[in-house]
Amino acid sequence: MVVSTFPPYPYFLRQIFGVDRRCKSVVVITDSITVNAIWYRCDADYFLAPNKQSAAVVRAGGVPPEKIKDFGFPVSPKFAELGRDPQLPGSGSERCVLYMIHAATRGAPELVRGLTSLGIDLTVTIGRAEKLRPAIEEAAGDSKTKILGWTDELTRLLHESHLLIGKAGGATVQETIAAGCPMIINHVVSGQEEGNARLIVETNSGVIARSPREVMAQVHRAFANDAEQWREWAANISRLSRPRASLDIAEFLMSI
Repeated sequence: MVVSTFPPYPYFLRQIFGVDRRCKSVVVITDSITVNAIWYRCDADYFLAPNKQSAAVVRAGGVPPEKIKDFGFPVSPKFAELGRDPQLPGSGSERCVLYMIHAATRGAPELVRGLTSLGIDLTVTIGRAEKLRPAIEEAAGDSKTKILGWTDELTRLLHESHLLIGKAGGATVQETIAAGCPMIINHVVSGQEEGNARLIVETNSGVIARSPREVMAQVHRAFANDAEQWREWAANISRLSRPRASLDIAEFLMSI
């Protein structure tokens, strides 16, 4: 069996073996909604879609329904281990917000400065962009904002947060869904990330807010009126959450 998470590989198998393929071929699709036809125009035994919306696209593209499986996006099994049961932000707990700064850093200090004025428990990740740290620290001022560099604790951070602010990258969106953490998307790369953003918006699991002012307005809106908007987003994203996806996929692969 060959399991592919990169579109060209099933086509390579055809070139290697010809029509008489000597192994099972399983394609794990990692795009949401805007699924390029290269994923499913190949010869494969099964196509594993990350969600029902993507499965519908593959089915509409002519793939027989019995070849399509919907187990969810294969995130780290750590998401299944941690579970999800945060205190409601309106019930006396802190309103925890995680801001993941991405490659487009313009406006990041302005956004941090604005977020610190909202009375939230803010954590900011800057990844490997250490040159950005002085500007972020200055923007955070004397607030209790936590500023992290590169970290392998994002699974835990997402589980402990009420909101994620970040770009609509495939892994980021799928991991925040697995964690059941609503998302405010502040950057979308045209084409490759549009489907990820649509998944969040069309399921009402978060919102797109491109400017620092828009992001701050959405954070305020999320927690206003006893966190009414946050409760709605959280309920919707929990319906999408499939933290056991990689384990379920592995069990399916073993079964065939």
